[in-house]
Amino acid sequence: MKKLVIYFQQLNLRISEFLGIAAGTFIYSMTYNYLLLPCHLGEGGAMGITAILYYTFNFPSYISNFLINLFLIIIGYRLLNTKTTLLTIWGLLCMTIFLKLPVIYNYHTNQLIIPTLLAGALTGISMGIIFKSNGTIAGDSIIGKIINRYWGISLGTGSLIFNLFVAIPFIFIIGFNNTILTIIYLYTCSVFTNQFLSTIGAKKAIMIISPRYRQIAANISSQFKQEITILTATGYYSDKDQPMLYMIASPKRVMRLVPIIEEEDKNAFIVVEDIRSARGLDVRSII
Repeated sequence: MKKLVIYFQQLNLRISEFLGIAAGTFIYSMTYNYLLLPCHLGEGGAMGITAILYYTFNFPSYISNFLINLFLIIIGYRLLNTKTTLLTIWGLLCMTIFLKLPVIYNYHTNQLIIPTLLAGALTGISMGIIFKSNGTIAGDSIIGKIINRYWGISLGTGSLIFNLFVAIPFIFIIGFNNTILTIIYLYTCSVFTNQFLSTIGAKKAIMIISPRYRQIAANISSQFKQEITILTATGYYSDKDQPMLYMIASPKRVMRLVPIIEEEDKNAFIVVEDIRSARGLDVRSII
């Protein structure tokens, strides 16, 4: 047990990541069972194949999803690092359990656009939680990596190709109208996923150019214990060196930093930018 704990510590695995993935897969599974299936909507990726098997052969979703994603993990594990692989397996186990839970309420409505948009929002949020917890649900994430490795196509485009390939058969299974609603659902899901990732836990990069950079850095460091990096910049026209402050902070902290900077130097040049991901030694892209 002690060796296992040490191994998890070496991989920088945290309890919060396991809990986040469990919460995300729970929301995803409930959305699938309570909104997508009762309203005869499709899905993308591996869950799309799972839905096809359910609609066509009434094959249990929790079994088919487990087998499909297990197969994808086996053929694609070399494309994922050890930590992501373990968290992906954890997510697959959680989803299998949650998909197996009995449905206690059958939702039906003639206004299918409502469950379509709601399902897209919930699925997007669930995927955002899973990604923020450094996990995936295998499926199109692994397929995208495989396509990227062997054909040089970007991860996003590779995943989209796989999703569209899976979505085509739904025209013959759930009809044209529901297939269009499925596309709307997938689009809504992507919008909410991107919005979640850019909002929850978002970071800002701040660059400050000022001759009073030492005083500004001292004030910020003393008040917020903020990590600050001093970079040397050179003006093109003046050909003079000018130190520049660089730091990463939350949007809320940025709002408190700007007045402090302007109090020290009203003419300070300040640049604030959105950043996609900021990590320590564990840097990787968010897919």
